[in-house]
Amino acid sequence: MDKPKRRFSKDTVAEGPVESRSVAKGLRILETLALAPAPMALKDLADTAGLGKASTLRLLRTLQTTGYLVRDANDNYHLDRDWPSARQHHLLRLLCESAMPPLASLNAEFGETVALAFLFEDVIRVVEVIESTHHIRMSNYKGGILQPYASSLGKSITAFQTPENAQKLLYTYGIFRLTSATLTDFRAIQEDLAEVRERGYAWDREETVPGGTCVGAPIRSPGGDVIGALSISMPKDRFTLELQEILPGRVKQYAEQVTKAMRSSEDGGETPKKTPRTTVKKA
Repeated sequence: MDKPKRRFSKDTVAEGPVESRSVAKGLRILETLALAPAPMALKDLADTAGLGKASTLRLLRTLQTTGYLVRDANDNYHLDRDWPSARQHHLLRLLCESAMPPLASLNAEFGETVALAFLFEDVIRVVEVIESTHHIRMSNYKGGILQPYASSLGKSITAFQTPENAQKLLYTYGIFRLTSATLTDFRAIQEDLAEVRERGYAWDREETVPGGTCVGAPIRSPGGDVIGALSISMPKDRFTLELQEILPGRVKQYAEQVTKAMRSSEDGGETPKKTPRTTVKKA
């Protein structure tokens, strides 16, 4: 018999050993400082952690000793090592929260696997996946690093970066053949990315997995930069001519819906209305 899972809110810490609670409090402090626009005082961090000043000070000293924090001349604290920047951390959270309703709608409309990707410095990773309900399907997995030159998600993001950033993404991942359809010539890749910019979406026609078809579209941050993408993928045996005509526009619409939702959340406005569904005949 399975044991029931405990549930607790983000403002409470699960029961357990003292060490576990200490780690949770310390991570909350680090997350708070990562999002903070300026160094923070002991009192404010104690309020965030839900601890007294003495207990918070012990945690801060530990984090300072291990090189995570620095205390400045005004006795305020800030991070002292590479961490997802405050802005990047915020954008990732905003993207995931804004994208889940459109992703669920896209999955429900076509019944195929949908995925969300985010640009982390010099790599592109999958951050959300809703799998197809079909027995035979194209799968994806959270945390996976994507090919910036082959996957529809990767191309949808890479195509809209500066030439320097795009080149860094390509060199960081490396360029090598995954299938017989994978582009490995640098000039051919550049031409393909230029076409993605022109039409506003990217294809993956068996470029990463034999027998797989995928289409993705870019998502822009409230500031206008492409920081993410969403996609839908399926076995090519289910990829009909009708879907070839419909999917690019639909994926672009859903991606734009996420962009608008992010902008609305940033501005404190209302979430845009859902994209109307289209009936597609089954193959």
